[in-house]
Order: sequence, then structure tokens, then C-alpha cells
Amino acid sequence: MFPETVAPLVPLFAPYCGGLGRLMPLESALAILLAGDWAGKRLLQGGRSHMLRLNWSGETAPQEILHCDLTFPDFPEVKYSFDLPCHQLVQWLMDREGEQLPASFWQWLLLGQQPLATEAVGSAA
Repeated sequence: MFPETVAPLVPLFAPYCGGLGRLMPLESALAILLAGDWAGKRLLQGGRSHMLRLNWSGETAPQEILHCDLTFPDFPEVKYSFDLPCHQLVQWLMDREGEQLPASFWQWLLLGQQPLATEAVGSAA
């Protein structure tokens, strides 16, 4: 179901992303990580939404820093660039709902709220 290149990453990322209890979302997120980009949408009040594209570059190891760019195809003048630990991006990709990134991503990006640490960090999966 997932590319062979995902399997070796699972034991590296599992301790940072909730352990093996969420294996399917982890494998899905790692497959997206390896692709280097993801397209989705941001739902707004009133049923409106904006399409978005998130892409990143850097090493695919949990503590490595990725450089990310978030763009909105319908609004080319709007671009967010940021750096974050690879495991944090994987966690947000695991927590997405369909085409939507989780609220914690938007709270971090727009309000500067730090994401909550995953309870499994530092524990054996």
C-alpha cells in the first residue's frame, strides 16, 4: 500500500508521533513526507475554503529541520515560509482530516502557539 521507502522510517518517527498505535496514519504521513509536497484546503467560516499547497525540503529524519513554504494558488501574493523539525510536520500530516491540516497547525502558524508535545516522545514504541 505504501512505498517500500516508508518502512525504514517508521521506527525512526514512531517515538515522536504517538508510537505504533497509529501506524496507518504514520505510514500515510511518511509517504507524503517523502513526496515533498501536499495539496489541501483551508476551510473558512460560512462554508468557504481556500486551496493550499505545502511543500518542504530537507532531510527526512525526525530532528532534522525542514524548510517549508505554504502557498495559496488563488492568492499567489500570499506565502508563508517557515522552518520546523521534521517530526512536527509528520505529526500534523498524521492529524490532518482529509484535505485539512489540523487546527494546531493553524494556531502555530497564525498565532504562534507552540504545538503540544506528543506524549510518546522519548518512550519506546
